[in-house]
Amino acid sequence: MFGVNVSPFLLSATIKYHIEKYREQYPPATEMRDTCLYVDDVISGADDISQALKLSKDADRIMKNASITLRKWNLNNQALMRTWKGEGLEIHPRHLEDGSQIPLSKVLEIP
Repeated sequence: MFGVNVSPFLLSATIKYHIEKYREQYPPATEMRDTCLYVDDVISGADDISQALKLSKDADRIMKNASITLRKWNLNNQALMRTWKGEGLEIHPRHLEDGSQIPLSKVLEIP
């Protein structure tokens, strides 16, 4: 359906429909997906690494159940990036392995 002028709406509606099944089981993750979704990008945060890890793992689990793979995880914490990589989450390719620089992030191509 990509290329059709209603594609962003259909994607958003499909995601919102799917996450409703998990609202009680994963409240923070469904709230994040519901309120922080911009077409196919999500921008959100957490107060600490453990909260960010739980939120990201829950969101990944929810979307995998819909056969949707969350990709290009972007962050500003090198310890969390290493943890995500260990968990098998796909880190945004612009992150440097040595962690010397955290790149500027964009949502819908807006910095």
